[in-house]
Amino acid sequence: MNFLFVGFVLIILNIKLSLWVTYAVKALGFVFAAIGIAEYSLHDSGVKAYSPNAVASALMNGVFTAALIYASIKLDAKYVNYAGIIAGVFSTFVSIDFQKRMMGRILRSGEGKVVEDAENHRLLMPFVADVKRLGKAWTRLTVSVIANLLFDVLNRLVRVEALVTVTGLLQVVTKVVCIVFAIAFIIRFNELRAGYEKTMDKLDNT
Repeated sequence: MNFLFVGFVLIILNIKLSLWVTYAVKALGFVFAAIGIAEYSLHDSGVKAYSPNAVASALMNGVFTAALIYASIKLDAKYVNYAGIIAGVFSTFVSIDFQKRMMGRILRSGEGKVVEDAENHRLLMPFVADVKRLGKAWTRLTVSVIANLLFDVLNRLVRVEALVTVTGLLQVVTKVVCIVFAIAFIIRFNELRAGYEKTMDKLDNT
């Protein structure tokens, strides 16, 4: 689950909507996620269904990266800003949708299931509690990401000075909340990763 862990960490990063690096990082995250899906499919073959989504999302964010590099060189700053808004909204919700479906699959694969090795030794997955905690952490993170995206977009579009100040403040506050919840999510995911790797090691040595 190491690749899937790295992929999820990179996918949730949202550096700046109009900055091409944001989408380059997400593209790399989806590449790692695709590799992680192949790795996790050894335990749950159903997860393979999400591999095309990971590859397509990696390509999409690659296109956004190239488009924003071109825009930053050839176009005025306001057009780069608009392009960043469009790419940011689309990329964020695609990322959330992908993570939601992957999280759902991981949750289902851990609930009360057993894993078997080549000799049919059975072992109850010991990290079901980690899976549940991860689901809660992901939900909190998703809500904060959507709120931050909303205030970021509003701050970029409004022209009334008072609203710019308010939306700017709310953007900063929600960004801090996002960072806190992202750290919590990463910790929970790492706990799940460690539990998964421990289980797989036991099976290999059974």
